[in-house]
Amino acid sequence: MIRIYVPSVKNMLTFILTSGRRKMKTINKDTAKQYIYKTNGKIFSAVFTKKNGEKRKMVCRQGVAKYVKGVGLKFKPEEKELIGVFDMHKKAYRFISLSTLEKIRVQGKEYDVK
Repeated sequence: MIRIYVPSVKNMLTFILTSGRRKMKTINKDTAKQYIYKTNGKIFSAVFTKKNGEKRKMVCRQGVAKYVKGVGLKFKPEEKELIGVFDMHKKAYRFISLSTLEKIRVQGKEYDVK
């Protein structure tokens, strides 16, 4: 005799409602900064608020040497709470503001930054 398991409607609804959700781990800004620096050139994404108040999601990576002219920066990004990255969509260098950073996704894991 073959038995077939038929889940109850309550169990099915619970599975459907919870399977799409991911629990985001909350981290502080210093930990987020460390995670970004530990990517070692791998692609990650960040959500932050730009200087003009607009929210921005950026897919980026560090350690890119293409398009570098060898001139260098005229300021230290660490003093202004910025991290220099290469924007993969715009193919240009940009800065992520640590003071307005909201979320990062590193190696398939999403983190909420507080």
